[in-house]
Amino acid sequence: MRASFAGLSRTIACAAAFVAGVAFMPFGKAAPLSPALIYGVTVDNDIKRFDTQDQSFSFVATSLSTGVKANGFATDRIRNHLFYFGSNGDLYYYTTTDGSAGTVAPASTFGNVTDFPPEDASFYNGAFWYIGKGDNYNNKLYQVPMTYTGNVPSFSGTPTEYQLSASGSTTGMAFGDIAIHRDTGILYGSTTPGSGGLFFTLDMNSINSGTTNPVNVITSGNAISLQLAFSEDFSTLYGQEYRFDLNEPTNPGLTSGVWYTVDTTSGTYNSLSIVTSPGMRDLAGVAAVPEPGTFLLATVGFAVALAWNRKPVLKAARST
Repeated sequence: MRASFAGLSRTIACAAAFVAGVAFMPFGKAAPLSPALIYGVTVDNDIKRFDTQDQSFSFVATSLSTGVKANGFATDRIRNHLFYFGSNGDLYYYTTTDGSAGTVAPASTFGNVTDFPPEDASFYNGAFWYIGKGDNYNNKLYQVPMTYTGNVPSFSGTPTEYQLSASGSTTGMAFGDIAIHRDTGILYGSTTPGSGGLFFTLDMNSINSGTTNPVNVITSGNAISLQLAFSEDFSTLYGQEYRFDLNEPTNPGLTSGVWYTVDTTSGTYNSLSIVTSPGMRDLAGVAAVPEPGTFLLATVGFAVALAWNRKPVLKAARST
């Protein structure tokens, strides 16, 4: 009995040491994120995650959109929320760390038309920013500041409107996508070939809602438009060309994503020779992945310690 209690003491001590060590190990918190982790939404409304380093492509969750046009994806990296418009025009959120989801505001708040939601968005300085969607392509950028109850986002009121212009025109830009650099406040945008194939910048620190805000066109005549998202450290701007079949545009099996990096100075699109299927209709940047369960780690620690402690006892039993 004395030997058994001694062994149990060693087991408990080892387990305690293991769990204490786990608490200080990097994976005791959320696992370190890949600098190339990108979220997006597919035409069948699945939220997916793509790692451009190891080229893994994985399912995350099904969006709350009931149609086939969930779009306008953006990431709040502080609270780990993904924001997106549903086919009905409502603005939704999904939390990557615990899987919670809900409605931020209804379509009426934004004047959205069913089955025609905004498609281009980014998150910056506590607000969701998006390009208005409509047949006239009126070059308007909207700001939606978020209010939180706990970690649940909401918005009420009227989005702030910023009129943009390109080469003197306040209409005609069809996107593409936008992405805003967290540290510099520079917005980067890509438009379709039919609207000039522009790659441009906009300084968010100097925009004014009461006047016209000209964008800085870096390149034009690009043959493709890109969905855009920054890497974890904002050092790399990634782009995906979303391809689909014109005859069956809602068939996910006939879509693909062709990946690039974008030189933000020259506006050059550099092919990565990576193609994913299905393609993602829109991209959002990095957000945290769920943490490992603390109880699970403690259980594993105890099992390892128990196994370690029993080995000498069993060996001694065999030798006698």
